[in-house]
Amino acid sequence: MNDLMSTNINYGELITVKYAADIMKLSKYIRYFENKKGSDVASDYDGKQGTSKLKFPVFDSTLLTFTKEAAETSLMDPNYIYKYRKYRIMTEAEEKAAIRNAKDKDIDLLRAILSRYVLEGRYKTGTWKEGAERGIFHDVLAKLVEMYEFHNIKH
Repeated sequence: MNDLMSTNINYGELITVKYAADIMKLSKYIRYFENKKGSDVASDYDGKQGTSKLKFPVFDSTLLTFTKEAAETSLMDPNYIYKYRKYRIMTEAEEKAAIRNAKDKDIDLLRAILSRYVLEGRYKTGTWKEGAERGIFHDVLAKLVEMYEFHNIKH
């Protein structure tokens, strides 16, 4: 397994070189996610003929653009579930604490959390809405930018 934790990697360089372009590309969405709630990014479509038993979400176009762009970045980790297990993240509170307390060496965990919400949202309809409502998208992006800026300061 190619685990970043088990190699001698300069995490500052990893953040400012390997992931820098993608972090900056997605950073424009931080402002969008600042005050978004579930109903702000998705609504249920009932159909033109009235109420239906089978409802499906209609997502805000900015959210759809974000998830598409994010899915195409090097920040995606299709094996995100293994990072959740490794870091023993089982609840929303643990997820939020992991983001808040993340250090450079936890870049793979931030990637996993972002990946879960972006990739899982493709087949589990409520995930993108949850990512916005819980502040996951905002918090992960803000933490990645914070790490990038810390290492990119010219001394």
